[in-house]
Amino acid sequence: MFTHRDLWLKGVEDAASDALRRQCLDLSSRFYGTMEGVAGGYTNPHYALYTARSFLLAYYCEGQQYYHDELMLKRAAPAISYALRLQHEDGTMDLLETNFHDGAETSFTVGTIGPIALLMQANTLKTPLENEVWALINQYLENCARGVVAGGFHTPNHRWVMSAALALLYRITGHAPCLEKLHKLLEEGIDCDEEGEFTERSSGTYNVICDRALIIMAEAGGMPELLDHVKRNLKMMTMYFEPDLTINTMNSTRQDAGTTPDWRIYYGLYLYMALKTRDAEFIWIANRMLEQSAGSLCWAASKAPREALPTFEYLPFVLLDTELDVSCMQTEGTPPCSDFVKHFEKSGVVRMRKGDTALTLIQGNPMFAKLKLLNHWVGLRFCGTFYAKGQFEAQSITEDGDAFILTYRCRWGYKGPLPEKPSTTVWREMDHSKRPDVFMQDYIIRIRVRFTGCGLEARIMTEGIEHVLCKLEMLLEPGGHYMTGDSEFRAREGDYMYQKCECAKYRYNDGRALLIRGGAFNEPYGEQMRGSVPVPDGVFGVCFTFETPIDHSFTLSFS
Repeated sequence: MFTHRDLWLKGVEDAASDALRRQCLDLSSRFYGTMEGVAGGYTNPHYALYTARSFLLAYYCEGQQYYHDELMLKRAAPAISYALRLQHEDGTMDLLETNFHDGAETSFTVGTIGPIALLMQANTLKTPLENEVWALINQYLENCARGVVAGGFHTPNHRWVMSAALALLYRITGHAPCLEKLHKLLEEGIDCDEEGEFTERSSGTYNVICDRALIIMAEAGGMPELLDHVKRNLKMMTMYFEPDLTINTMNSTRQDAGTTPDWRIYYGLYLYMALKTRDAEFIWIANRMLEQSAGSLCWAASKAPREALPTFEYLPFVLLDTELDVSCMQTEGTPPCSDFVKHFEKSGVVRMRKGDTALTLIQGNPMFAKLKLLNHWVGLRFCGTFYAKGQFEAQSITEDGDAFILTYRCRWGYKGPLPEKPSTTVWREMDHSKRPDVFMQDYIIRIRVRFTGCGLEARIMTEGIEHVLCKLEMLLEPGGHYMTGDSEFRAREGDYMYQKCECAKYRYNDGRALLIRGGAFNEPYGEQMRGSVPVPDGVFGVCFTFETPIDHSFTLSFS
């Protein structure tokens, strides 16, 4: 049976082997000591610290082939020296793609090498090679202490990345200014609400970064109470996991919005928190993630991918905690609930799930709903020709019995002449705020959505202005067969069609199907509608068209 310990030992060994293969050893090269970047197109200074981390973790981790192999120390030294060469005199590092003299990027590097420094401090035999490597690490971290204390940040999560670095730096260097700035940052309060949501709502990227930073602070700074935020976020995340074992990111305010990352990016977090808290759900999730990568996952009907799990980055803390009992991972644990309706009111998201079917409703997003059955999905958008301001993005979501009502309101019209003669004839210099409103119109859209367990029932209702041309778009994955009572065709990427008939079926290649009931056709004006969001690449579109006033119901259901 393949265990978590087997996985992390293999991960340590594989990372060291990869670093041995990729590390530049050409003394005449400017990349001497580091691994050259390939995927990113440039070599980030951070790569050098990751290289050193791979070697040093292998040296101090018993149970794999590189344990106490002095080659690891010999190869770590030039990697750290490379980072030192690129470190600014003020102690900061650059993120070459965008940020320079960057306190946050410097903190990320500390988060990479700092835990290994703690492991080295606890396990060093003070051999000449170990002393040489320690001197280099210590010099780098001494410099970082100055840089992080003086440095700044851009985004909410950077505060906690810097705080984690400051906790490590104070623990290692003892510099009092590190502790002072750490406390100053913590005075702002951790921005994780009672539901477990961070400010950036980034389920595909920055939740992981915030949780990691809090774990480092808890371990290096002796603040175990910070793990409560991590636990709350991981509990929330169980409701953002999709039936096909991806993560719903529709609500993110960052670059991961709309992506579908593998749920296993959270593997290290669930495993670490399972070990620390013995939470039965965390144990179950970490075990299923392990099974998935080992190819023995049998509970999911979907054909989930089997790519390797990410390295268990919290291993240094596990190795340092001599009282930690890993036997809890041998229990089965308890699966999180997969039958729920949850309204995250502060985040403007409703997540609903019943087994293999899930529905997301969201504020402030042109795709106001997304329905999934395993890996099949359909996204919903609505737009009208109301002064190019008719793209529906729900401003509120309210509960209505067992349904939810998404509402969008806009008032717009025209402007009249200025009441007094302007002092200039230059349009851009006039005070247009003084112009009176003329023929102002109200455009109010309400969409009531009810989750049926296998799909949704919806009703579109409008108030206010008449004769606005409108469309409801359904965006689907291409490649299946779209069928009506008298026609059938294979839908390809970029196809866009109008459903006039009452009922159509979209059959996927695996035999599953989506039934679309309630077709509507007013005019063939949808795909290029002025003011609407363009149809994205990689989808097939089905459109209903209307003219206000509208009171129309439709259903979507997976068979």
